[in-house]
Amino acid sequence: MSEQPELKVSAADFNLQESVLAELPKRDTTALVRNVRDRLRLAIALGEIPGGSRLNQVQLAKQLGVSRMPIRTATAELLAEGLLEIVPGGGVAVRQFTERDLRDVYEVRGALETRAVRHVAEQQPPWGLAHIEKIVQTHKPLVGSYGPAQLLEADREFHMAILDATDNSFFRRSIVPVWSNVERAIVQLLHIKEVFARAWDEHEEIAQALRAGDPDLAESRMRQHLEHAACDLANTMPAQTGAVAR
Repeated sequence: MSEQPELKVSAADFNLQESVLAELPKRDTTALVRNVRDRLRLAIALGEIPGGSRLNQVQLAKQLGVSRMPIRTATAELLAEGLLEIVPGGGVAVRQFTERDLRDVYEVRGALETRAVRHVAEQQPPWGLAHIEKIVQTHKPLVGSYGPAQLLEADREFHMAILDATDNSFFRRSIVPVWSNVERAIVQLLHIKEVFARAWDEHEEIAQALRAGDPDLAESRMRQHLEHAACDLANTMPAQTGAVAR
């Protein structure tokens, strides 16, 4: 089997003023582990910790201003998500993210999110619909001014709100390892503001279909939205155009 090329991106490409691995504020243990995990996940997504890099727990603990315990716990969670892998000789490293990974991630993402959005359109949970609409109203007017981390967070918030609105916790649990890798793909588009402007137009259209209680339309709009994302990713990587286009 031929080796798949790695998708590479540098944090320097986004003109980040501060590393996502800057020191964390002191919090209770549970919150601290969660914040360490989220920082490491974002650093991997943005390429601040590149694919193939071994994690130096001592160095990371020093950078984040924490002990090694939350680093170890967060590392175990990221191993389970598929962002890290155990390497020969001991230790862990960031998994290389290949075009095969990209294709597989979007296949699974499509299966989960189209089913979830259909479920929400059928069930019409008032609290869920209101939350989804609020997210669109909050972020859509501002997305053009967002930095890389804000773009990822806002996009995640919208899609997770749909999964949460199903009132089926297994949707959210199932998406976690998928979404961790989705963000490694989405980061390829962060420098193209027009892509995110269109994405939020599509988010609004999905929210409208949900409010209308039209399962077929909601599913169709979600599928189209994900296909657009896949094609946009293919267009930013000419040598791998066939990887994710559907």
